[in-house]
Amino acid sequence: MNSFLRLCLSPFLPVTSPPPQKLAMDGTVPSRLLELPSETVYQIFSHLPPLSLVDLSETCHFLRSHTDNDLLWARFVQENLPVHQSQPSPCVTWKSLYISHYPYWFLPRQKVWFSDKAHIGTDMAGQLAISRYDHRRGCIEAYRLVAEHGTHKIEDWEWRRNVLIHTFDPKVRLWLDDPVVKLDIGAYKAGNRLQNEQMMRNGTANGIGAIFSTIFLARGIPASLQDRSMHLWPPRAVPTTQRVRNESGSKFRGESHRPRKFAEISDTAFRIRKWMEFGGTGQWIEFGGVGPRMGEDVMTFSTLPMECYTPTKEKPFQGIWVGDYAGHGCEFLALIQKHESEPREPRMPRHPSSLERTFLKSDAQGTATTVLSEHDPIECSGRLEAVKLTGDPNVPRGEYTWIAEDIGRQGLIRIAEEQMFKGARVVESWGHIAANNFTNDTYIPSQLIMISHDTLAQYWEKFGHISFYKRVNIDNYFDVESSEHQG
Repeated sequence: MNSFLRLCLSPFLPVTSPPPQKLAMDGTVPSRLLELPSETVYQIFSHLPPLSLVDLSETCHFLRSHTDNDLLWARFVQENLPVHQSQPSPCVTWKSLYISHYPYWFLPRQKVWFSDKAHIGTDMAGQLAISRYDHRRGCIEAYRLVAEHGTHKIEDWEWRRNVLIHTFDPKVRLWLDDPVVKLDIGAYKAGNRLQNEQMMRNGTANGIGAIFSTIFLARGIPASLQDRSMHLWPPRAVPTTQRVRNESGSKFRGESHRPRKFAEISDTAFRIRKWMEFGGTGQWIEFGGVGPRMGEDVMTFSTLPMECYTPTKEKPFQGIWVGDYAGHGCEFLALIQKHESEPREPRMPRHPSSLERTFLKSDAQGTATTVLSEHDPIECSGRLEAVKLTGDPNVPRGEYTWIAEDIGRQGLIRIAEEQMFKGARVVESWGHIAANNFTNDTYIPSQLIMISHDTLAQYWEKFGHISFYKRVNIDNYFDVESSEHQG
């Protein structure tokens, strides 16, 4: 196992020449490290990365015995898992488990992934996946997160009698029938894992044909080399530490698209290749297929930085949300809250309602409203951006669906007094709309109704429509046993 890890990593390390050492009488080089108590050696080694432990293990029997301490390797596994594991099952040791799945441990560590395509040939929708480790099978896996509208009822809106409100009670769950990623311990191809594609046993087959998929690593594009003409994933609306290409004439078969050394591995992106073959049996999934490939395509996945979807006291609205998009169904969003000092692109124009906020406005179809309240029900500040993680034929994944330029005092329109939204802040926002295939896109005035930190509503003024958004607690989907009993 040490030789395998070194095979993957050691060629990429700088080679240095050690300074001359004074030899002992027996010809050996004395080392004070060898004289330290075992407890002290363990404390020192606990601060080292895996590669350093492998290097040390090849120096002498004494250090090898210490680098084999399984508590050291347990840490490397646990720091990549959203749910703590008590045993290295199905392996005997943590060290063997870590090496078995190296270098794909970043998949369960990053947890949330979204793609540029939903499936072969579909570029607009994308998909949202949750990754995790199944200790029962020793498998790194990822499943699509899906949502259904659930039951709803139609209600009148006191504030605008001509607007009908469709309530929203989404049912969110993992689609366990068709894993996006399925990496068993024995599934890895021999050789250089940095360059090789790994066959995943998650396809389907019958007597006519079979669907295959492989997973492979991506190589990030340095920010200094990026320009607007490049097709990059994720799009610029999504904050990230690294972007990768998501368009290739060779379908990413060239070496330049894959890491050639450890430092080039992107731990925020990966790719999946899918294709279909006809004329065989289900055994193809096990051995890789023998027929001609059809419909081959590559999906690029990127993660969302945890700090972008984790709510805090200062940014309580951040998170993964699901929204009601009527005929398009449910779509997932990332709500990103920004302070004044953070980058804001694009800048929204002056909202039409800003001209009316200095006085009490009486509506012929509604009741009088208090435009400026001295006592806001929710402490709010900054800008709120809603970015689609999954999309539709009009506004695709990776685009803004709406932006509230200022959810604080400057953007406040009123405090709702009607029963359905009583006490909610209503602030200026801009909704993003487009024709089919994302043509003629533009932003239109809308109003964001801030019901709570877990429920929002958007009043699309031009369409006379209100859509709801609910927070998704993604922590519910990391535990293997509990998620398999979802409704």
